[in-house]
Amino acid sequence: MASVVTLLPFSDGAAALLSRWLVAPHVARWYPNPQEHLDWAVNPPTVGERAMIAADGAQVGYLRWQVVSREVLDSVGLHEIPENSVDIDILIGEEKSVGQGIGPLALQMLVAHLQANPAIPLLGLTTSIHNHAAQRAFQKAGFSILRQYDPPDYGLSHLMVRNLAYGNQ
Repeated sequence: MASVVTLLPFSDGAAALLSRWLVAPHVARWYPNPQEHLDWAVNPPTVGERAMIAADGAQVGYLRWQVVSREVLDSVGLHEIPENSVDIDILIGEEKSVGQGIGPLALQMLVAHLQANPAIPLLGLTTSIHNHAAQRAFQKAGFSILRQYDPPDYGLSHLMVRNLAYGNQ
């Protein structure tokens, strides 16, 4: 039976849960700087938003997104990515919830929310070239691999995108 997936506001108690998830082995291998991610979640930049992912009412994951500046895009060599694009990061923290289709459903909910803003041309996700489970999940949510790049601290990664500028679903 499929889970009912919802996005919940990031509350004070969510930080402790996220902190635990970031050091869990199935998450930590993809998140080399857990404190940096936790700090962002607790005090996001003005262009950033975040939510907790719930499945059947239980919090099982975390989702964050932000508009990325031209300066940041250029600094990591993503010159072809249009201004006002949104960078997304997602993790499923409860290991028993990994591989249950929760991530793609949460991403689809976020995509539907972001599509309402005509100023956003593109959504992007970065994942290790070795994280095949994440790549499959992102593809289920309509993202495709644009190219490889080497962001600081993460190693060779795939940039996966979903174009919103031309109404692609």
